[in-house]
Amino acid sequence: MPDMVIAEFDEPEAAVQAARRVRELGYRDVDAYGPFPVPELSEALAIPRSRVSVLAFLAGGAGATSGIFLQWWCNAFDYPLDVGGRPFASWPTYIVIAFEATVLFAAFATFGAVLLGSKMPRLHDPVFDLPGFERTTLDRFWITIRHADVDELAKTLREHGAVEVRYA
Repeated sequence: MPDMVIAEFDEPEAAVQAARRVRELGYRDVDAYGPFPVPELSEALAIPRSRVSVLAFLAGGAGATSGIFLQWWCNAFDYPLDVGGRPFASWPTYIVIAFEATVLFAAFATFGAVLLGSKMPRLHDPVFDLPGFERTTLDRFWITIRHADVDELAKTLREHGAVEVRYA
């Protein structure tokens, strides 16, 4: 017996209303696909705000700290050279490397967080095999509900404007 319901919509407003109703019915494993972002749909599905920016900020701070520490360690502690009476720890010269380390650490952390957070190592989802799913990039909106009571939910989705309801 199928445990996933897939509904196709031709208008974003209908998809938003259906998503709200599905969430009101208590379904939590709900996902949506569409040709462009619809903020109301994200709110209706209760998608949490991404914490990638916080991770990037923290990684950037770690990069700046490690860049400054590495330069200080090399120049003032591990191998101090007296060149023209200049101080061993010359902080203004550390700015460029600290900036570069900040950007490098933040970029790697952001790339990794987005890759893992979007489950990108998964190369295939059975939803992509549905006939007509390629229209998602053009003009259709899809809502998938996993672990659902198929008959009751299909009727509700049709009432909210689903063009077609399928089972998988």
